[in-house]
Amino acid sequence: MMYDFLPVSFVDFPGKIAATVFVSGCNFKCPYCHNSYLIQMREGIKSEKEFFDYLKKRANLIEGVCITGGEPTLWKGLKDFIKNIKDLNFEVKLDTNGSRPQVLESLLEEGLLDYIAMDIKAPIEKYDMFLKNEKDIENIKKSVELIKDSDINYEFRTTVNDKLLTLEDFAFIADWISPVKRYVLQRYKYAEGVLDKNLSGTGNCDIDFLLKVKEIVSQKIKEVLIRE
Repeated sequence: MMYDFLPVSFVDFPGKIAATVFVSGCNFKCPYCHNSYLIQMREGIKSEKEFFDYLKKRANLIEGVCITGGEPTLWKGLKDFIKNIKDLNFEVKLDTNGSRPQVLESLLEEGLLDYIAMDIKAPIEKYDMFLKNEKDIENIKKSVELIKDSDINYEFRTTVNDKLLTLEDFAFIADWISPVKRYVLQRYKYAEGVLDKNLSGTGNCDIDFLLKVKEIVSQKIKEVLIRE
């Protein structure tokens, strides 16, 4: 369910001024998660009515809505929520871990999404570090292909943490997902409240490592971006 929303964001929806909606509930256990308080289903601190009232008042400013989590595709009310946003003529970006391709397929078939950002956590062989259910691996593979075959804008993205992944791991990721439109490397930065600081570390990802990762994946993928 919707937990909260950020009224204005200039970074969550590429090329758009957006409002960002946070959904509670997640089926992954990413050690570096900065939104670990959203892993469990929680009652929202803002209501849907408050959100839609805000959108109507700021229609002259807001261009789109980014829906993130948690994992939004676990929310049974997601489709209706997006339909209500589209009825107000806003574009919609969905952030997802790719574990529910059937939900993505349904949303894409109905033309409800304008942009998808899917997290690629690791090469397939290391995904167990992030999963609660190993059966999700096949779903993740399906989602990658589904998104690549869609006719909307998308990106795949990976949090670069030199404590968890190696340079070789990123070479495997590039081989797996390419060809793709855009691949984003997100530099891990430690903050209090990450899910497992013993695994993810209490320092920022080494910048030289990050640049080497970009060099490696750029051999397979044309557009590679770094987000700090």
